[in-house]
This record gives sequence, structure tokens and C-alpha cells, in this order.
Amino acid sequence: MIYCIVTVIALAPLAHSVPYPETPRGNVVDTLHGIEVADPYRWLEEDVRESDEVRAWVTAENEVTRAYLDAIPTLPSIKEKLTAAWNYEKQGLPFHRGSRWFQSRNTGLQNHSVIYTGDSVSTITSVLLDPNTFSLDGTQALSMYSPSPDGNFLVWGIADAGSDWSTWYTKNLSTGETLTEIMSDIKNDSPSWLPDESGYYYSRYPDANSEDHISTADGSQLWFHQVGTDQSEDMLVWKDAERPDRFYDASVTKDGHWLVISVNEGTSSNNALLVKGPKEDALHWLLEDFDAKVTLIGGIGDKLWFKTDRDAPNGKIIAVDFSADSPKWSVVIPEQKNILRSADIVGGKITCTWLEDASSKATVHNLLGAKLYEVKMPGIGTASGFSGTNKDTVVYWSFASYNRPPSIYSLSLQDEETALFWESDVPIDLSSIVVKREFITSTDGAKVPLFIVADKDTVLDGTNPVLQYGYGGFDIAILPHFSASRATWIEMGGVYAVACIRGGSEYGRAWHEGGMLDNKQQCFDDFIACSEWLIENKWTHQSKLAIQGGSNGGLLVGACMTQRPELYGACLPAVGVLDMLRFPLFTVGWAWTSDYGDPQEQDMFNYLLGYSPYHNVKKGTCFPATMVTTGDTDDRVVPAHSFKFGAELQYAQSCDNPVLIRIETRAGHGAGKPTHLRIEEAADIYAFLWQSLGMN
Repeated sequence: MIYCIVTVIALAPLAHSVPYPETPRGNVVDTLHGIEVADPYRWLEEDVRESDEVRAWVTAENEVTRAYLDAIPTLPSIKEKLTAAWNYEKQGLPFHRGSRWFQSRNTGLQNHSVIYTGDSVSTITSVLLDPNTFSLDGTQALSMYSPSPDGNFLVWGIADAGSDWSTWYTKNLSTGETLTEIMSDIKNDSPSWLPDESGYYYSRYPDANSEDHISTADGSQLWFHQVGTDQSEDMLVWKDAERPDRFYDASVTKDGHWLVISVNEGTSSNNALLVKGPKEDALHWLLEDFDAKVTLIGGIGDKLWFKTDRDAPNGKIIAVDFSADSPKWSVVIPEQKNILRSADIVGGKITCTWLEDASSKATVHNLLGAKLYEVKMPGIGTASGFSGTNKDTVVYWSFASYNRPPSIYSLSLQDEETALFWESDVPIDLSSIVVKREFITSTDGAKVPLFIVADKDTVLDGTNPVLQYGYGGFDIAILPHFSASRATWIEMGGVYAVACIRGGSEYGRAWHEGGMLDNKQQCFDDFIACSEWLIENKWTHQSKLAIQGGSNGGLLVGACMTQRPELYGACLPAVGVLDMLRFPLFTVGWAWTSDYGDPQEQDMFNYLLGYSPYHNVKKGTCFPATMVTTGDTDDRVVPAHSFKFGAELQYAQSCDNPVLIRIETRAGHGAGKPTHLRIEEAADIYAFLWQSLGMN
């Protein structure tokens, strides 16, 4: 049973050098599983668009934060340096649909990348879609774009103010006409086209209330839309009224013979499969037990290929042959010592990317699984791409690392020849930046990869300002990538360290499961072990060590700073999940119980209460200098998490270390944020670190 007691509101006293706004502190107490749990900032859960009190508080906090940051003398020069570093051309991987080619490009400081098209890979020069025209302030962004199989139609989505919700539009690329149909009630999806371009499958939330930005959103359904008709005429393909927690992701094989639907429960990686073949009238279950991750990679005729971790924690490729009366399953590429990250069927071959200690490898196989060759990588880093159609003989792929900006390569599948297609020309000297990979022993003896990015002349004397980053959740691997912002941090004299902790997929299923549910504390232990190693090995000192993470990584930072406040000089929790008792009550938070557990269950409630950052802020503690960041319209991790945690930190802080709350207006979880706001945010963060870590 859950009870709630609300009594008179008091005001938090101010006893710090930063003039924090007076934040009303209510006497809300919930009785959860027989335990009384205080929630003094429950009122900050109200939507900023609907509550005058929350809106006024956000304004007051932003004024304090802005005044503090603007007083830092290096802020203008840091912003100037970041702007210069960001100003280089960026390109996405080229791809074609029929005879039309497509590619995204950004000249450098454009708020959003522009979509170009052309008749060949060397003539992609015509502007097809410019998201910079969507809004004057850049807060409307392209959520996705999807050309039809022969390139005659384009569907694109627009998201407003960083929302996960988007509205879709359609253009006939042959005539240039934008069709009248407008598609809504869509979240985090893209069309799955029929080969004849007559229509597509998509996921929809028809019962969603677009005016309610905070309440839980479930009830995903699979629909079919015929191009040229109104959404009201769409056909319902699949729904399960008894399981509104299920998500549906449709795929049509490139030859059009098979419809395959992946069914997920919440954000769990495990899924079930529905299929419909060319001789079948209705969908039927191929897999129904949700005990493994199974992802379609392609289909030819009566055979489908899947990537799966069923009985193979590192991943394998299997095939299902439907030519007989009952499906015949076979292993095509067995499990390896490296982690199978992605696979595709292109030009009659299977392309695979793998992870070896969080760095990429790539191989090409025939359809029976025999390895034909390995693609040579330029170094330690991350490769992606290797996709195409069943007729392609050339694929494109990209490679990047912490000290290597993205380059695009072509690979001839027949003769194994790799050629440089395009490379970045960044306005930063990267020649002195080196990347080291260490393996840190965690509390249970496991070896945790730690990437360290620094100037080659860095002296290990314990005085370097180090920014340590982590995520550790939801089966997501944090891999080497290039960031102009991080390169600027190193130019400023900083060191960047990335901890590949449990909860991610850097080492497959076991690595993920080792940091979820009642193993979540292991994520924090891994991260803290990396922090201690950096200090013990003279990379830095407690007063010079900052930690950063976003979303689930914001939880990571919040947990580490409340468990070990003396270990850090500065903390940067961004858009974090910070109230672990109420996260399922807002937007899509209910879906995260697959990784975090359900606080409605007593055992998980006790475990979550033990590390929930908001509930473990102890008054009288000297917390590190902290800047909590969020977006006021984030509809994935609602800003109430950051509001409540930041307010509680300000109330509890016992020393003069600042606790700031930086709240972006008309901003969401981070996707689609325009370039100028990204630069401003990075400048504020690095200026805050410059001040907090005593940099010179």
C-alpha cells in the first residue's frame, strides 16, 4: 500500500556563497512497503508549461546559474575556442534507393545537417531537405528521414523542442509535390516500406494525449499506411490490449517476401518475433518466449537470417529455412570470443562488425557463414555502416576514434578493396593527442576497460584536470568516437577518461546483466574503481577529478557523488534518472523497469532506495562542485528528476562548493539540439570545470 501525507510547506535556509533561490520544501511523506519516504520537492514534478510556480523556480535557478557562469573570466574564450573547433564539414554515410543517392552534410556551424540527393554517389549535390528552415530558433529538428525502396518518395519526421514525439510528412520525389497526409502519434520510429512503395508499416500510439507531457505513455500498436491516403484510413496490423507495455518494430525483407515484427517488453533487449511469409495470410509467432535478443539481418526467398544471443552471450548468426513444412533452424556463424555488434546481408554476403575490448573489427562472410576476409581497420576506434541492398557490390562504412575524426571508406565486396571516400578536415591539431586503453580491476575482480585521451606530453604528477565519463546501462556500448568538444578540453590542458562499465554491451549479454536490476551497484563500483585508479596512478587528484554522464549516465554520476562525495572535485549529472522510486510514473519511465527493477516490488524497492541519488543526499555533507543540467521539456527523462535532485543538493550542501542547475528552455533529452546550443552548453560546462578544478 502507498500512502501520501502532505503538510505545511517550509522554506529551505540559505547558507552558501551562491545565492540560491528559496525553494519551498514540502512535507510530503509516502509510506512505501511500510517505510516512510520523504519527498519534499514533489511540487517540482509539475510541468513547467502548466505550473506558474515551477516556471518561476526554473527562471530563478537559471538566473543564478547564468550569473555564476558569466562571472567566470574564461567563458568567452572557451566559447570562441569551441566554436572554432566545431567549424568543420561533417558527412553521413552515402546510400541509395533505386537510382537516387542520399547523404546528410553539415558545413560546420549549421544548426542541423542538411539532406542532399543526386543521381550517383559522386554527384550528391542537390538540397533535398534543410531542417534549418523548420524553425527560426533551431528547436524543431529532423527526427528521421526514409526514402522509399526505389527512391520515388521521402518520408521525414519533425520533432519539436527536443521531444521524442514526431510528426511525419511525405514528398513525391519524382514530381516534387509534398503530399497532404500528415502522420502523428509517433515516437522513436521510422517507416518499413513495401518494395512496391505503395505504403509502409509503422508504430503508433493512437490513444496518446499530445497535450499531456508527463504522464506515462504506452499502448504501442502496429499500423499500415498507404501512401496518398489520410492517416485516418490506416489499417491496424497488430495490437495487444492486455500488454500495453509492448513495443513493435516492423521490418520488410529487401526482396519483399517477409514481414518480421520484433516485439519488446519495455526497454528489455530480449524480444519475441512475429512473421508473415509470402504464402501466409496472417502474422504468427516465430518466437514467443522473450528469453533472448533476436534481430533480423536479412531474407532471401524462403530463408531468414538473424543475429541473436540465444545460447550465445557474445552473439551468433542463425538462419531459418521455411521451404519445408516446419521451419529449420541452423547456426551460420557461431559465437566468437569477440562480441558480434551488427550484421547485414548485402550483395549476397554477410557483413559483420565485432567488438574486441570496445574497439571495432569487421568481417565479410558468404551466406553459409564461411569467413571470406577481414576488413583492415585504421586503428583502435569504432567502425559502422557496411549496409546496402541485395544487389550492391560496394558498401560504405565510417571510422572514428577519440583522436581521429570520422572518415568514410568504400569497400568492394568482390575484391576486398577498401578506399578512402571522404575524410574530415578539422581545425584542431590532433597529432599530439594519444589514446591509451587500460584495464581496471573492479571490486569483484573483473577487468573494466578505461580509455584515456590526453596530450602525449601529459606528466603523471597528480595535478591534471581529468573529466571521467560513463554510462553503464540498457545494453548500450560506449565506444571510441570523435568529439571537437573533447579535443578542445584536451587543448585546455584536460584529460578525458571513458569507463566502459557493466550495464553496457561492450562484452555482450553477461556485461549487461552484470550491471542491471540487483547488480546495478556494480556499475557504480566499476566507475569508482576507475576513479580511484586514475588518482592512484597520478593522472589526477580528488580535487582535480570531474565526472560526467547523461540519462542513465546521470544516474551514475548522482549515485557516485552521493556515495563518494570526497572522491570528486566536480560532478556533471545531465538529464539523469535520479528519483529511483518514482521513475515509472512519468512518460516512458515504466519501460526502464527491465533494467532498474520495479519499485512496486518490495525487494527491488529496498535495493533502489539504497542507491537512489535523490534519496541519498545527506544534509551536512560537503558535496563536490556540481552543475545539474536538463531540458525543461524533456519527455523521456522528465526534468523533475534533475529539479528535485538539484534542489535537495542545494538544501543539503554544507560547504561553499556551488550547486548549480542549468535548465535549457524548449529542449528535450538531447536529440535534435541545434549546434549553437550545443556549443553554448559545452562552453558553460568547461568554464564551470575550469573554475571548479582550479585550472589555469
